[in-house]
Amino acid sequence: MLVVIGILIALQINDWNENKKNETIIENNTLLLIENLVADSVYIVNRRLAIQEDLEVVHSIKKRATRPNVKIDTLIKIARDEYTAGVSGVNFRNQTVFNTILGSGEINLYNKGLIQEINSIYSAQEMANFQYGDSFQRYVEALRDYRRRYTFNTQANIVSEGPLFDKLWGTIDEVDFIAKFNAMAGRKILVYHQISFEVDKVQNSINVLLPKLRKILAND
Repeated sequence: MLVVIGILIALQINDWNENKKNETIIENNTLLLIENLVADSVYIVNRRLAIQEDLEVVHSIKKRATRPNVKIDTLIKIARDEYTAGVSGVNFRNQTVFNTILGSGEINLYNKGLIQEINSIYSAQEMANFQYGDSFQRYVEALRDYRRRYTFNTQANIVSEGPLFDKLWGTIDEVDFIAKFNAMAGRKILVYHQISFEVDKVQNSINVLLPKLRKILAND
């Protein structure tokens, strides 16, 4: 009888130790996840500001280019002197903690609801990266098509000003130029709309999950 009681006590102590160990693991991982998700939120805010700033420039160009009395010279001036080819993209890379707890199986210490929400956020980040890469590639294709015949003011050009630069614009196919510039600038707008949609999904998921993770720490 004493032997049986001793075994039961030993098992209880072992279970208690295992539970304490798991609680420590959950607390540490939760702290790291919160830190990463807060950093992701800051990253998203900064990306959104950069996107909005460039979108305002592109929409200003669109407004000028669609005035009833607009001349081809206006679009040429925009293209050669004002248009910026670069795009403010997104690339979520802050996934080390998630990959570690996923690979170790420690993610399974959370309840099923939290596991789903955590997985959902990082799946959304991967989707945002993919969608940006896909839409950006389409923009690059339109940019290359434009650059085969036309140019703009950039340090990447050897001839970026002066008589030779002016000569590039001396004789152009106006319809072809309008179509190619329109496709290029339009693709940039589509990139930003796609990014904004995907990034908003990530941010909304973070906003829902963060209070739940903080509640875990508050209860410990």
